Amino acid sequence: MISINMTFLIQLFNFLLLLAIMNFVLYRPIRRMVAERNGFIEKQESVIDRANAAAESAFGDFEAKLRQARETGRQRAREMEDAAQQEERRLLQDAARDASRDVEEVRARMRREIDEARERLRGQVQAFSVELAQKILGRSIG
Repeated sequence: MISINMTFLIQLFNFLLLLAIMNFVLYRPIRRMVAERNGFIEKQESVIDRANAAAESAFGDFEAKLRQARETGRQRAREMEDAAQQEERRLLQDAARDASRDVEEVRARMRREIDEARERLRGQVQAFSVELAQKILGRSIG
């Protein structure tokens, strides 16, 4: 049978003290770092979302420009048959080239920004992992 005596109370006090120390020294800093990392990741995701929205907006502008160029071409074709057809072709080709170049520039910029964000996150995750391992092990790694 278990008897409650002074030894039990001392062991209970030691356990609760160790639990409080572990919480203060180990668990709180780890939770804080994880929360900071999650905040950074959310921030980077919002940056990526804004870049995607800008790309979609640019693509919408491209489509609007393309529709406008087509309408202009149709109106001139009605007014001047042969000359307007040549002008329409020129406008459409210019708009398509400009739009294609703009879309490629936006896509390239988005790819660069996404790659940069991934690299920054990789570097931070690696540094965080090493720091976490060092704190858990209580000694330097490497």
